[in-house]
Amino acid sequence: MSNDEFERIKAEEKAHLRKLRALKQQHRDASRKASMLGALRGMQTPEQDATHDEFVGKVTESSAMSEARFEIASEEAERAVRAEADAEATRQSDAEALIRQMKAELGGDTPAAPPAGGTRQPDRAAPADGKTIGRTPPEPEAPASAQPDRGAKSIGRPRSGQ
Repeated sequence: MSNDEFERIKAEEKAHLRKLRALKQQHRDASRKASMLGALRGMQTPEQDATHDEFVGKVTESSAMSEARFEIASEEAERAVRAEADAEATRQSDAEALIRQMKAELGGDTPAAPPAGGTRQPDRAAPADGKTIGRTPPEPEAPASAQPDRGAKSIGRPRSGQ
């Protein structure tokens, strides 16, 4: 066997191996495509579509029910807050009316209606040094308290320990 003959056989063998590799690649591609088509056909069954539609319907219904419950609960909470605010305003106005009535019965010279500004004006004058923040000292005509560290007695709830 001569060198030229060997090179020719070697070239033919390489060409044959290239063709074989290309055919194997085509076979793998065809097998892969067939597998994908089989999987797609398997996914298109009517039972699976019906099951999917059923589950989607259940989830949608559950979501709608939860949303409706949430809306009802939030409306109820808003109503409760409004009722509490109304009750507090009524209690406050009743307390102010009672205080006005008691002042009218005791003093007689204090006005029966609150000032036009809507805020309560303090009965005492501001201190001479101009400070208005914090507690004001008790009036000199106020009766002395049984507990000197607590200050003068007042109408309303008792003061907590300070």
